[in-house]
Amino acid sequence: MRILLLIFFILGLLYPMGSTINYDEQYNQEEIREVNQAVKENPLKNIILETFVFQERNGKNIPVKRVEIGSRVVYINRVINSNSESRKGIVVKNPIPNGAKYIKGSAICDGGCIISYSTDGGATLSQNENNDEDYNYIEFFFKNIPAYKEYRMGFRAIITR
Repeated sequence: MRILLLIFFILGLLYPMGSTINYDEQYNQEEIREVNQAVKENPLKNIILETFVFQERNGKNIPVKRVEIGSRVVYINRVINSNSESRKGIVVKNPIPNGAKYIKGSAICDGGCIISYSTDGGATLSQNENNDEDYNYIEFFFKNIPAYKEYRMGFRAIITR
């Protein structure tokens, strides 16, 4: 809802000056203040997330173009704070793709993030891996990402279909 308000608010500002429509009458001032505050507090401002997939072959990671059933792949995320201020509470949500099975114990993260696992797409999370579970979602939580800092996190999987 806030995103829609922000879009309408911006469109209202950009509408040609000769218009007879008064966009200010469509929103109360409290809603406008909430949208402006949400924009200011956006913890993802200047956060860049990149994802790479490699296939493990002969001890090397080769960028994925095509994989076969039974292939081992490595999923790597890179999060970069390109801002001059640190960012707090950054969560990287990483569903494990259909047809891939997470390899237990393979999730890693530099930068001291907290890794959580889920069997129900992220609805419930656990920070402890259970060997009896088939995980379909991993979440990486960073308490703080300093200014201009980059962290990598990832996991391994086997292609099952």
